[in-house]
Amino acid sequence: MHAYSTDSGERERVLFGLALLAVGAAWSLSRVLCAIHVAVPWWLDAPSTMGFFGIFVAVFDRYVWRARVLHRIGLLEVPVLDGEWRGHIVSSFDDHKKPREVRVRIRQTWMRIVVLLSSGTSNSHTLAAAIQVHAPEGAVLSYEYENQPQPDAVKTMEIHLGTARLVFADGRVLEGFYYSGRGRQEHGSIHLERVRA
Repeated sequence: MHAYSTDSGERERVLFGLALLAVGAAWSLSRVLCAIHVAVPWWLDAPSTMGFFGIFVAVFDRYVWRARVLHRIGLLEVPVLDGEWRGHIVSSFDDHKKPREVRVRIRQTWMRIVVLLSSGTSNSHTLAAAIQVHAPEGAVLSYEYENQPQPDAVKTMEIHLGTARLVFADGRVLEGFYYSGRGRQEHGSIHLERVRA
């Protein structure tokens, strides 16, 4: 998985809140230890705020950010795309004649993501990604990918780079377009529906 960027200001707000929570937790721990007359070595006491902050960020990044209530109240704007997706692409390779089935697995935390696409002829994975939440058409997932052909793919197919731009609609559909760079010079549309979160 790799980091992704977003135009949402939630990361600054949440990290500031988690930092305040870490200071409060460290202060509370210090008060409790003083009350029960327990002295801890300096090397354990000094990093306690940063230790709490690290734990809070890790837990939030992996688990807490998925809570629907945080999205409903507007604290979080980045959509949860994590899950299994099925759909099809229509490509300029065959003059947009026949939809080809694809399977997509999106693994996502609050700060990291990877998009894995598999078709009958190739597999691809993301190299970089961004999620725009303030785009005019709604939330948009944009990414650069590397595609590797299956051993039995047509001889003209080679490893190549490309980009995709998918709009997240209705909480269960990703739809948009892709194009590939040097070597393939293809473009087409992608339609995906979430089959499992």
